[in-house]
Amino acid sequence: MTAPAPFQTAVRAAVLAGLLCGVAPAALAQAIATATPQPSGISQEQALSLAARLDALEKRNEALEAQIVDLKAQTAGTTQAIRETQAAQPTVTVSNGRPTVTTADGAFKFALRSVVQFDAASYSESPRTAANDLGSGTNFRRARLGFDGTAFTDWNYALWAEFGGSGGEAAVLNQAYVEYAGWRPFGLEEPIRLRVGAWATPSGLEDATSNTEELFLERPAVAELVRGFATGDGRTGVGATARGARWYVSGLFSGKVVGVPTTAEIDQQRGFAARVAFNPIHGLDYDLHIGANIQGILDPADTTAGPVSTRAVRLQERPELRVSGVRLVDTAAINSDGLTAYGLEAGASWKNIYGSGEWYRIDVSRRATAPAVSPFEPSFSGWYLQGAWTITGEHHAWTNANGGFVGVRPAKVFNAQRGTWGAWELAARYSELDLNDRSGAAGAATPLGGIRGGEQKITTFGLNWYPNSVVHLLLDYQWDRVSRLNAAGASIGEDVNVVSFRSQFAF
Repeated sequence: MTAPAPFQTAVRAAVLAGLLCGVAPAALAQAIATATPQPSGISQEQALSLAARLDALEKRNEALEAQIVDLKAQTAGTTQAIRETQAAQPTVTVSNGRPTVTTADGAFKFALRSVVQFDAASYSESPRTAANDLGSGTNFRRARLGFDGTAFTDWNYALWAEFGGSGGEAAVLNQAYVEYAGWRPFGLEEPIRLRVGAWATPSGLEDATSNTEELFLERPAVAELVRGFATGDGRTGVGATARGARWYVSGLFSGKVVGVPTTAEIDQQRGFAARVAFNPIHGLDYDLHIGANIQGILDPADTTAGPVSTRAVRLQERPELRVSGVRLVDTAAINSDGLTAYGLEAGASWKNIYGSGEWYRIDVSRRATAPAVSPFEPSFSGWYLQGAWTITGEHHAWTNANGGFVGVRPAKVFNAQRGTWGAWELAARYSELDLNDRSGAAGAATPLGGIRGGEQKITTFGLNWYPNSVVHLLLDYQWDRVSRLNAAGASIGEDVNVVSFRSQFAF
């Protein structure tokens, strides 16, 4: 017989209420079965059976809940392990086109580097002579590929190969060094960097600007000449650099240039270089630079085997371009115990206007090899002034990395569809390099001990386009006036007009 509906409803309600109050299903069913009069058709055994079934369902539910808790714990552990594994993996970035791999803790870093500069030039000379014929054409001024990086946080290294050249291309080691950058004495914010190997320590202000960020195709003649004494690309040595937020100091003892055959230098050259630079006035869009430098040759290379040494220095320089290898000013070899070059630096930038200049004096210590040689010590000099106006408004900022100014970084990269055109800049420079010393008068033979290396004055105008941070295009016009006498006193100077163009990518 079926129980009345009201009774069934009451039983279900009692069971539900008990469950909500935390009463075990079996105990609840037992209480209902024993305490409630059994209506027709519902026996005590049926109520107990119902309780058993409810109890089984409860246990199964508890088991499922436990499994769910275990699965959540396992999932959380697996997710954390995945996150830790991912966090421990090196990161690969491409900043300004430069691929860089860095470990999670920053202790190790490896970056690929490349510079390619392709130059073209057209020379017009007056008068044009066989001795000083500057050939128009093209060349790869620089074609470098290499890498640099960090190991164990405090050790830096680099290895670069050079496949370009100055008027001729050949594969040669450009730089290879190891550097320790973990020493911070005297409470310095940045470490003193100790380096050994082959590299180019900046010799002056213009040399402190990367060769990929210069205003013109080449550095001023005097700056290029001086950097070749004891610094310059591929110069071996041991040196140190210290810097703060607004200052820079470097010192170097150097040797030969990588790539010079050992047969050409029996005893290798020994030289030195030191430089200080300051940024005394600095703001968001303005900077002032002052500095001084000294470099020299302690012992010129001995080029002769045997007991008699042949030591000499030779000062010579091309026009401010490298498509042709002809030097228009040249002292020829001077028997010498060495030389010293002193330099003063100054520069400033304000918003999109930039200007800089340097002055150098070069004193040569002459070796007397015969009574007829003059006891006078030759001295030479040179200077330049240059400036730029960035049409699109970018700023040449000062950096303590090398103690100088950085080049233009386009605020908006070139994109014809969006109507952005990169950065544009106009630049001008005037430079003088005087390699004459007691040169005498025109029409007369060279005085005893006099040197007729010549005087070179160059005016240059440039238009630069920076589509982005990797590609640069430079167009220069250069007017070069050379005044020089030969040994008999005849003029061998000339005027040279040059139009040149460079396409470059660097990262």
